[in-house]
Amino acid sequence: MTLVVGHVMFMNKKELLAHLLQLEADDLFIEEAYRLILGRLPDPAGLKSSLARLKMGTSREAVVVDFLLSAEAAQSKSKEVQLTRLEKIKTYMWKKRHDIRSWLRSMRNLSRSTMLQNPFLFDDLIFDLQNKLSSHNHQLSDLQRQLQILPQYAEQIKSEVIHFQHMEAQAQQRRLDQFFFDARQELRLAENKESVTDKLESLSTHGIDQYYLALEESYRGSRDAILTRYEAYIDFVKPLLAKTKELKAVDLGCGRGEWLQLLSQCCFDTRGIDFNSSMVAECRAHGLNAEQGNVIEWLQKQPDQSLDLVTAYHVIEHLPFEQLSVFMAEIFRTLNHGGIVVLETPNPDNLIVATNMFYRDPTHKKPIPKELTEHLLKYHGFAEIEVHPMHPFPKEMRLPEDSDLTRRFNHLIYGAQDYVIIGKKITV
Repeated sequence: MTLVVGHVMFMNKKELLAHLLQLEADDLFIEEAYRLILGRLPDPAGLKSSLARLKMGTSREAVVVDFLLSAEAAQSKSKEVQLTRLEKIKTYMWKKRHDIRSWLRSMRNLSRSTMLQNPFLFDDLIFDLQNKLSSHNHQLSDLQRQLQILPQYAEQIKSEVIHFQHMEAQAQQRRLDQFFFDARQELRLAENKESVTDKLESLSTHGIDQYYLALEESYRGSRDAILTRYEAYIDFVKPLLAKTKELKAVDLGCGRGEWLQLLSQCCFDTRGIDFNSSMVAECRAHGLNAEQGNVIEWLQKQPDQSLDLVTAYHVIEHLPFEQLSVFMAEIFRTLNHGGIVVLETPNPDNLIVATNMFYRDPTHKKPIPKELTEHLLKYHGFAEIEVHPMHPFPKEMRLPEDSDLTRRFNHLIYGAQDYVIIGKKITV
């Protein structure tokens, strides 16, 4: 184990002990151990107690281990010795083995005459020792189980880091997309269009679109991983696959095109729309049909009843309410009878999402509760609406659900981070 003490680096506990054991006087040893491990000088009572333990035969190593595992060492902000979880477990196991050896040593030191003169005392000692051994065995078994699952904890932490990196990459894309949308709106309204055009061209020279693509490829995950994640979403569109005609679908905010690829494999005539030119180029590089554009403007150019499926994953939270209402109306208008819309957005039922994660992306407008999205879909004519909670936090983070309180806590804190909502167009 590695211990950092003051400005000295001790590679392991033995080297720390070597530093302390070189002090001949017990009182100096205790003072130095207090200073290095607890970050303070010993109080008179603590010094007296520690010296008494040494005089009674307690080893200096045992005293150091007790300091390392003490509540003060765990809570003190001024301590200079830091142990990792694994190091604490190993040190604790050493202490338990030492305690057992001390008991055995005390038993050996009992003379035969003492045992013969005090048989009841001997029986009590044996009984007490058996109880302590049983307790230590249980504790050691628990510690060994903790050691075995430490690699799983490491993998869990790695998975969570990748997940949050992916979300951060998505936030970067949305910030860039919102900027270009605002810039295009400014270009339409500006009297001096050349100044806005120069602004866009200047940004283009820095390759912002290309930068985001590189960022997503670094943090979001491989294309194969995202394809695997989206395979579960195919169940949402299975009702359409029973139709014999060629099905037309559009994915609004299509990104790199993983969902487009899966739709194409399901016999859909697919098209993707995205603000990001590099994302569109990535789709085209994989043989997918994608174009750059504003999703509402694209919908407004489509004929009535010309689509069978419209999907938009993490789009609606970027729209002001007026545009969101237009967005819903245009989707309904362009869908055929029996057509389906599939939307996904952050879930504000989850308090971590609603109060923190949602606002990591400054282009987000407001969280949209599932009840509001459902009402909007119904208002614009959709029926057979389904809501599917998606992407809960890992089970390892949840509390044991042994009461209604913990079940409610898990739902509010560690529940679904997103929800998918599905609506169907049924015309009379």
